Amino acid sequence: MVVIALASLMLVSLPSVESREGKLFLMGGGSTTPEVAKAFIAECGGPKSLIIVMSQTRQEPSNGAGSVELLKENGAENVRLVSDSEPNNDRRKAVGKELVQARGIWIPGGDQKLFMDRWGAGWLQKEFSSALKRGTNFFGTSAGAMIMSNPMIAGPGKEKDTVEIVPGIGLTKALIDTHFRERNRAARLENGIKQTGCRQWIGLDSSEWVVLHKGEVIRVVGDALIVGVAIKK
Repeated sequence: MVVIALASLMLVSLPSVESREGKLFLMGGGSTTPEVAKAFIAECGGPKSLIIVMSQTRQEPSNGAGSVELLKENGAENVRLVSDSEPNNDRRKAVGKELVQARGIWIPGGDQKLFMDRWGAGWLQKEFSSALKRGTNFFGTSAGAMIMSNPMIAGPGKEKDTVEIVPGIGLTKALIDTHFRERNRAARLENGIKQTGCRQWIGLDSSEWVVLHKGEVIRVVGDALIVGVAIKK
């Protein structure tokens, strides 16, 4: 049985790609707080920086307009919604060009498997990994947080306290589960760990969030479960 523990004047030189690497803001679901929205906007460079909302976690991606409104209410001025329900290869190419301009990518909750199926794991892994390396920051809540790992938890399995495991995006090595304590998901996370062999995992409740940078947790808000991931003091 896996034991789960709680954790709580010089010439200008261009920075290396590594030093520019973006951050991951991962939230456990529930109402997205002004605190995390403002922190994300600030990390992206302030109000005028482009943030792209990708809402394919939603059955009706146009509902991602709520995330656009939330970001604008908290100071963002340059927010763009990608609301395709069935993106084709030409659309993927066009969106890839948009992502190059973005300082932030925001993914709301919903259905993580739907998001992966719509865009395709190969396209997402390539485009999102490149974006992170060039300094783009990512926010994901609930399903939007769970897709950041590879493999990822896609949802409940066929048996009680089991999960379905499928390819995810792979921006973190940690297996992510959300709504963790409120939905009693410790047993199912253990099953996910057993299936994947992951040595790092994070469990987040509603309104809890963490920030990861270069494989380390650099900020924790709430009583998140963090196992195997270095926490920067």
